Amino acid sequence: MAVAGYSPSFSESFPVRSSSSDQQSLAYSTSRLQNGKSSAMQIRSKFGQMGSADGQFNSPHGFSLASGEDIIVGDHQTTISYSGTCCLKQSLSHVRDPELIRSDLKTLTPDCASQVFDKNGAFKFQFGSAGKEEGQLWYPRKVAVMRPSGKFVICDRGNERSRMQLFNKNGQFLKKIAIRYIDIVAGLAVSNGGRIVAVDSVSPTVFIIGEGGDLLNWFDCSDHMREPSDIAFYVCDFKGHCVVVFTEMGKFVRRIGGENITNFPNGIDISDAGDVLVGDSHGNRFHIAVFNKDGMLLCEFECPYVKVSRCCGLKITSEGYVVTLAKNNHHVLVLNTLYIQ
Repeated sequence: MAVAGYSPSFSESFPVRSSSSDQQSLAYSTSRLQNGKSSAMQIRSKFGQMGSADGQFNSPHGFSLASGEDIIVGDHQTTISYSGTCCLKQSLSHVRDPELIRSDLKTLTPDCASQVFDKNGAFKFQFGSAGKEEGQLWYPRKVAVMRPSGKFVICDRGNERSRMQLFNKNGQFLKKIAIRYIDIVAGLAVSNGGRIVAVDSVSPTVFIIGEGGDLLNWFDCSDHMREPSDIAFYVCDFKGHCVVVFTEMGKFVRRIGGENITNFPNGIDISDAGDVLVGDSHGNRFHIAVFNKDGMLLCEFECPYVKVSRCCGLKITSEGYVVTLAKNNHHVLVLNTLYIQ
């Protein structure tokens, strides 16, 4: 069965089955496949590189699949223009001693934007300008898409804490949603019903927000996880090496995965059949573990053809291609269709 994109409604997205004990819920996940090996994933396309031109990135941090399955990437860069002919882009963290370059430095301006590509990596357009005013972007971190309208939900660092803004499918600013209660958005998703689901990594908490900006529900999950890193209605626990499942009301159900299977997970998506795909880049190789909705490990995949560093996110296209973002490599990877027996 080919894996394809799946976006569960919110009521079905938090399973309500409960196991008799946490140990039993982990039993499926702690055993490897019979042959102890992962199937190889082929690279369908790879695009992006370090730079300032269209289609280039500097440590892109968030992405999603837009209408028509275009790929939208949130990128943050810093443009340093010198008074001479030299112009380069680099992260603020790389400016070790501004005094050493003050005599030549003309401007130091963050260049933050979201770029949109088709599934083959062809650049289509970008939107957003650097700034903290409404409609501007300041180090965008997470991106989600509302269907069927195609609206973009983008979280950045526009305030001292996280900021959430809505844009239409053409990149025009629509509104700001106040999320003063969130420190850092580690994961962002949208249900079929249009409810926005965000998880805070500082004090692990899941928030459910209406399109109008109303806080509909929230629950503290810090007793069951260490550091959220992504959400697809299941929550990745980066330092806990697993995925944590809650009911809609925040009741703990089970953990999926574990050390040596889902090491430092940083991406998650759900197939048409409800299977859970968990991605990580531990060991500098992109690896996927596939579980059924009850937590049984079905199969594993790995891409041995490219070394990656800190992949962020995982999405499945309608054909079953897997998309991930290699943050420190400054590119997007589109991998071949996965088949689950």
